[in-house]
Amino acid sequence: MIEPHVSKSGVAYPDDLVLLKRIYDEVCEERGIIPGSPEASELAIEAMRLFSAGIFDEGTIGRRLRHH
Repeated sequence: MIEPHVSKSGVAYPDDLVLLKRIYDEVCEERGIIPGSPEASELAIEAMRLFSAGIFDEGTIGRRLRHH
């Protein structure tokens, strides 16, 4: 897991994007969401919203996206 850090600006660095993409891909596969679909777009937006709100933990983001 990537070490959490504090991003007061909400900026996602390359390692953060790798983490978010991995979680996004897992949730899409689990839920049968087709990449590029409106549902996939909503999931991506929610992942970035969580990150921007200061949630950096992979498990927390994954749980929240799975229940979104």
